[in-house]
Amino acid sequence: MKPMIVENAVLDPQTAWMLLLDAMETGHWRVVREQAEDLREWIELGGRPPALSPKATNEAWNRQVVLFACKLAGLIARRRLRG
Repeated sequence: MKPMIVENAVLDPQTAWMLLLDAMETGHWRVVREQAEDLREWIELGGRPPALSPKATNEAWNRQVVLFACKLAGLIARRRLRG
């Protein structure tokens, strides 16, 4: 998937998604928060969502699942960072 440029910013949504999942698994809550915010903003500005799996090829479905996951990940990260 080719990275998209939005106002001089480049984001590879697949890499951001994998970083988010890895950070969730390892408990790096600041990274979770940052990746969730970046990926959510990216998609809301019209960027393509990451591919969730080889079987999930519907872009609209991936967009909604990733947006929801980013919102939830952001909430979890904020709560964990507060202690």
